[in-house]
Amino acid sequence: MKILMIHSKNMEFSKKAIATSHPQEFDKDKIKLEGLILAAFVSVEDQDTYDVNIIAHQGAQVIMDAIGQIEEFPSKIKEQNEDIKEYNRKIEEGKISGNKKQKKELILDENLYKVEKVVVYPWAHLSKFLSNDSNASKVCPKIADILRESNVEAIHSPFGWYKSFKINCLGHEIAEMYRVVNLYIQPEEHVENAAFKIITSDGKILDLNYNKDGSIDYPQEISSDDLSDFRDFLDAEASKKEKADLGIEPAHIKIMHDFQLLGYDPNADAGNFRWYPKGLIIKELIRKHIEDRVIDFGALPVDTPIMYNVKSKKLIAQTARFPARTYWLISGNERFLLRFAGDFLQFDMLSQMNLTTDDLPFRLYEFEQYDFRREQKGELSGLRRLRAFLMPDFHTLCKDLEAGINEFKLQYDLDKKLLTEYNLDSYLIFRTTQDFFKDNKDWIIRLIKDEKKPALIELWEDRYYYFILKFERAVLSATGESATLATIQIDIENSLEYITQNGVKREKYDIKVKDDEGNYIHPIILHNAPAGGVERILWGILESAERNKDTLIPGIKTWLSPIQVRILPISENQIEYAESIMKELNKKGFRVDLDDRNEKLGKKIRTAETHWIPYIIIVGDKEKENHTVSIRKRLINQPYRPKKRTFKSTQNVKIEKLIEILEEDTEGFPKYKLPKPYRRVSTKIDFR
Repeated sequence: MKILMIHSKNMEFSKKAIATSHPQEFDKDKIKLEGLILAAFVSVEDQDTYDVNIIAHQGAQVIMDAIGQIEEFPSKIKEQNEDIKEYNRKIEEGKISGNKKQKKELILDENLYKVEKVVVYPWAHLSKFLSNDSNASKVCPKIADILRESNVEAIHSPFGWYKSFKINCLGHEIAEMYRVVNLYIQPEEHVENAAFKIITSDGKILDLNYNKDGSIDYPQEISSDDLSDFRDFLDAEASKKEKADLGIEPAHIKIMHDFQLLGYDPNADAGNFRWYPKGLIIKELIRKHIEDRVIDFGALPVDTPIMYNVKSKKLIAQTARFPARTYWLISGNERFLLRFAGDFLQFDMLSQMNLTTDDLPFRLYEFEQYDFRREQKGELSGLRRLRAFLMPDFHTLCKDLEAGINEFKLQYDLDKKLLTEYNLDSYLIFRTTQDFFKDNKDWIIRLIKDEKKPALIELWEDRYYYFILKFERAVLSATGESATLATIQIDIENSLEYITQNGVKREKYDIKVKDDEGNYIHPIILHNAPAGGVERILWGILESAERNKDTLIPGIKTWLSPIQVRILPISENQIEYAESIMKELNKKGFRVDLDDRNEKLGKKIRTAETHWIPYIIIVGDKEKENHTVSIRKRLINQPYRPKKRTFKSTQNVKIEKLIEILEEDTEGFPKYKLPKPYRRVSTKIDFR
């Protein structure tokens, strides 16, 4: 909705001719209003009439806020003048230095800063993307009704007529205002009276209590030193104590710049990154890794558009929850939303399919490149929170809740395995209703006990969103911030034809599956982000490495490392031999480079160590003569060896054995070729 408000001395409008097929009643040729009028010209847009009551209340609130601004303006000027008077007095007394300020004067007499009547006037000229007449015609009368209920004298100009109008803008400081009103459905995940509990690794349920300052009063059962990270996680997720902004740049940003993985692009919107070759290798490997695992699990891959219109109420129901985070795309005379998730078009597709219970569980997977969420600028945080991101999205239709729970358990293990394959240690969160937990706590506790680590439980009095259970695997940053990677939700709502909220029917996706008797059922839907968004996975890898750098050797697993092997010839005498090894290993699908610089071996080793290269291959005259290599393997994510050693050395290894070692280390993981300019350190391109 768009609203142009003009504060006027008197107003009149006259009917000229019928403009639509169903005009509203207009029993007078002319309507004339005297006094101080706020004329609100309203354009009702396509998505606004998802719910006339909601958008009308929003529009009425905007008008009432404008009335408040106008009527309070003289008082604000007086307050500002008192501040100016005090400021000037301090200058006169020599308490501060500077120039005196001039007092502000109202343009008009203060008695004119009042609103005696409001005219809500339907006006199609503020937007190209208008709602249909039958819906739009209901909005202005509704706004006027709401204003009258708030003791504001208001009328609406009848919809569906060509009209002339006369207006006399008062021309004061805020006599003209323009407002964009985005349809906003209060997110139902806003939970009141949530209670947190802890389930220990042996299955004991503990209440989470707080000290007077809002900090967590940790139970004795989780006070041991080996659970210090879990306590940091609880602080990040459940503490009521206000957290100080440390003003520290996230640790992963320096690493991603130093390693030339990603970078900011000054020409793009904030929260969008450019990927350099080594970062792109990681991105593509993560994409292929998750895709391989999910397809092996039984999913069908699909790809849906990144944009959709807002003409369907079942789509608006989702997008209108976060209007401030929406990107709009204008195409000719139409506008489209850039998706913030793939659910909506996937569900719409599922609603058009002919499925039977024999097809269940029906698993659908999409690698979403890209999703868009216009996060507020202060919320952006490197790879942790962006405006454009890559999201693996996995949905499963299940026959009923029992089948959904069984599928949940299988996907729980899938996500656990995925994060383990990135060397990510995650923390468990279950969010659900008190009733669901009471009925299902046995299998939830069994999952926690099997994982041998404690978990956080959030319990609600009622269900506030489409899911009955939401499970999250979170990772901690170097500074103790928590962010969710993998998440699974049991959705009991979106497959229905409609739901009723506050007495109003809300259209859903009407996904139907035919059972053995020929009847249609609405399946349970599992939502799964296996391992989380690609950027956040990389965030977790880099932040975890930095967080644990004093106790565990930092690095990226061999299969995912942009450079898996670096060959270091001791002198020029071994360059040709080293190059032959490099070429052979690259042909085998490994990413291998050659440090052919004229530098001492020690410096070459330090450079490779600094870049977390998993395998350093050293060749000298002895290795050249014997057709062998010496291996220096980085012990990634393992405790440091004595004297802070980060590697294990093996001498006199045949090339065939080296290939066997590398194949064993990367077995079952995707491969990606190393670009030729990156196969020699001397020819690497510097992107910074």
